[in-house]
Amino acid sequence: MLAIWIVFAVSGCDSLLDVTNPNNVVGEDLLDPTAATAVANGALYTVQEGYGYMLAPYSTVSDELHWIGSRDAWFELELGTPGNPANEFVDGAFPFFAQGRWMADEAIKILVQHQTDGVLADETDLARAYLFAAMSYVNIADWMDDFAFSDRRESGPPIGDDNMGGLYTTAIGYLGSGLGIVGGSGSDLERSMLAMRARARHAGAVWNMIGPSGASFPVANPLVSDAAAVADATAALSVDNSDWDFVFDYGASTVWDDAGWQVNARLELRFSDDYIVAASDDNTRDLTAPDRGVRLQDPIDAVGDPRLDVIMTAFEGGERYADLTILSAREMHLILAEDALANGNVTGANSFEQWINSVRAFGGMTPWVSGGAGMPAAQDLLIHERRVNLFLQGRRLNDMYRFGIQSSMWEASSSAVTNPGSFLPITKIELDANCHLNPDFEC
Repeated sequence: MLAIWIVFAVSGCDSLLDVTNPNNVVGEDLLDPTAATAVANGALYTVQEGYGYMLAPYSTVSDELHWIGSRDAWFELELGTPGNPANEFVDGAFPFFAQGRWMADEAIKILVQHQTDGVLADETDLARAYLFAAMSYVNIADWMDDFAFSDRRESGPPIGDDNMGGLYTTAIGYLGSGLGIVGGSGSDLERSMLAMRARARHAGAVWNMIGPSGASFPVANPLVSDAAAVADATAALSVDNSDWDFVFDYGASTVWDDAGWQVNARLELRFSDDYIVAASDDNTRDLTAPDRGVRLQDPIDAVGDPRLDVIMTAFEGGERYADLTILSAREMHLILAEDALANGNVTGANSFEQWINSVRAFGGMTPWVSGGAGMPAAQDLLIHERRVNLFLQGRRLNDMYRFGIQSSMWEASSSAVTNPGSFLPITKIELDANCHLNPDFEC
């Protein structure tokens, strides 16, 4: 695990290469204060790679991706059965996902020590590590039923499904620490940290509806109203109110995107039939079909939603190194729109109408008018706007559960149908090695 981190880290800091033989870089070099930027970059790259690996199975359980290849473990996920710890693609993704979490936490530990010792040259490296760790914790809580915080060969006990919500609290704490460093700077980093904290608070509220054991379905009130999330989203937009996004940049010189590879190169997966018209060979969307093969229609303009075409075109063009959006201004507007709707503030200043139309304006779409002829219901429009603007960003399955939406591919007997709120499990690779989970080992 440490060797993998070194490979990622050296790509971001020349000082690590100032050795007689670059192949002799060892773990102790990462404790050198001059390697601080490389340590932060190592956290970024491992979190990024784990994200790409785990996004593919998560999105296949949702209605976003459809299995078209030869490996039927994808089909198992598509049917709404995410809980098999031996599923080869979830099990294959887990080590990368877990490494990202460990390395982000390790980066924080190293850089905090440098800060304490007064040898951290640039504290924004520590702030970045806090951001990347928060991203990892939120994704774990969003996508997993349980998690074990193992430390290299030292097994960690599973925290239990009812304790997964606490990971949002950890992420929020990390972001608070990072904002203590960059707050008030007006930088992209401050903007991203505020946005990530808004996202963590919103996602934590969603988890409280669908995540704990014994959660009630259908969810009585699926709309999130969270004053702290609103404050953070507002603050992020006050730093930058353009149509910005925070993107994980994959490439041959950075890290692998397994989601891009599975969809664009290996062709095990493609965008699902709810979203596209497939070409005759069933492998890709049919760009010659109306609206460039986008099937999912905007409920106001009654065309295949062109914002999906923009997202899909960029993803397809990235091939096996397709970039993935993690945060965006659009999500901040959607958080504000949802809070306004939850509080019955439909029209006027800071209303649902204002915020939802600001999202639609980014894509050149016709504004929504409350009570207007042919206009969709406000909650239905919110669901659509989240579905389109957050496509392939790891939000959809959670939204499906809270809004009572089922994929047409889910079997009636699947856990997604019979036990809503089911997510991905601790997988076989950890179960076999962890003494808290494997009775053959003593801790």
